Amino acid sequence: MKKLVSLIKATMTDNMNLFRIRNKDKNKSSNKIMVVFLVIFFFFYIWSFANTIMEQLIETHTEYVLLTLFVTITTILTLVEGIYKSGSLLFNCKDDDLLLSLPIKKSTVLFIRVFKFYIFELMYNSLFLIPAMVVYVTNVKVEGTFYLSSILALLLLPIIPIVISCIIGGIISHTSSKFKFKNFAQIALTMIFLVFVFYLSFNLEGMISKLGENAGNINDTITKIYYPAAAYIKLATNFNILDLLLFVFIHLAIFTVSIVIFSNIYFKINSKIKVVKKYKTTGKYIIKKNSPMIALIKKELKKFLSTPVFVINAAFGLVLFIVACVLVALKFDSIPMILAESEVDITIEQLKMYMSVLLFALICFASLMSSITSSMISLEGKSFNILKSLPIKPITIIMAKVLTSIIIMLPFILVGDLIFIVRFGLSLWQTLMILIASVVLPLVSEVFGIIVNIKHPKMDAENDTEVVKQSTSTMVAVMTRNVNNRNNNWRIRCMFSIKSTF
Repeated sequence: MKKLVSLIKATMTDNMNLFRIRNKDKNKSSNKIMVVFLVIFFFFYIWSFANTIMEQLIETHTEYVLLTLFVTITTILTLVEGIYKSGSLLFNCKDDDLLLSLPIKKSTVLFIRVFKFYIFELMYNSLFLIPAMVVYVTNVKVEGTFYLSSILALLLLPIIPIVISCIIGGIISHTSSKFKFKNFAQIALTMIFLVFVFYLSFNLEGMISKLGENAGNINDTITKIYYPAAAYIKLATNFNILDLLLFVFIHLAIFTVSIVIFSNIYFKINSKIKVVKKYKTTGKYIIKKNSPMIALIKKELKKFLSTPVFVINAAFGLVLFIVACVLVALKFDSIPMILAESEVDITIEQLKMYMSVLLFALICFASLMSSITSSMISLEGKSFNILKSLPIKPITIIMAKVLTSIIIMLPFILVGDLIFIVRFGLSLWQTLMILIASVVLPLVSEVFGIIVNIKHPKMDAENDTEVVKQSTSTMVAVMTRNVNNRNNNWRIRCMFSIKSTF
């Protein structure tokens, strides 16, 4: 038992941060204070959101739906987070060889991995569920059994999402290990999730207003599909000791059976992931010689595609550009009503005359929002000195980074251009101007980004996320581009207003 406890303590010290905070000072007390502050801030943010929903539910006397919604939302978020986190907490673990060399059963090693995963997801769940439970208690008169049911639910609800995310994470890790770009699944899932969140942020007010009207139907649908939500709501509103025991038994049984089954395949998956593939050779070595520019561009593309946080941060604006072009093409008739809410009076006929202007604005948005070159030099880190020592002109290195960003951005922008040109039948002159803008605007944006990165490099970052999300160059580039976006939006609104008066 002591051995198991010591192993759990040793594994809990790494990769268990809900909030990534870096402090170079020897005194780490400020880190703890910052974590406490972020937890409190997040708690009150979720609490205010739950309060907003509760105000709608009180009118229809369906307060219990708040718990159903938060259990479901938290389960989905835990599942998504678990798929990402399983890669670092279960698979690709650096200390597997060390642990397996010790006199420890394989089942014990797996239990430690899963238990660590469970503790992380329990903390993650608590950030969402505890504020919702507090809101429910402050608005509904509850009995003591509610607290018992809620504590057990808080401990047991992460189990099913963890089991599912372990299965999906194992499939993704095993499958992606066979391909060159192993992070494609993570990038694709993150993009889909971010687009979904972006959609919710624009429709949140309408969804909350409709929630009160359809609360009963929503609750019935969720509870029929997802047993844990139904069981917890039943315990919270109509407590029964047999239901509680069944709730606990089902979750513990799922956890136990999953550990037994997973222990037979876990180490096979892990070993296959770490195996280096051997390719047959013919005995002849063929050396492909490329120009310095092409070699540098290939290197930059490889670095870009192998860094998920870089791809997600840079390509999100481009994905939104494609989504916006598709929505404009499909929902063109509703655009005048949307502009009317912003006090821009324009008819469909007038809008058709200025579709090239709207496309130009979207290209500006995509170009200015995608910050690629503002992180490229910082991502080199200490290896940038090696690159500078090569017999290559500095301007060649800089141009390779800029051209790489253009190569990444241009296909997305051209797809959006094609959608507009085909859908709205732009003239030859308009098409030519749009194609020129599709090259010039990203070029100007990325040249500005590389200049900022040269001026404010961050070469001592601990990881890629710190460079992409927290570096000075990224902040300066994003802030400047946001100001330009606001100015462009103001000019476009003024232009539509002036044109609509004639």
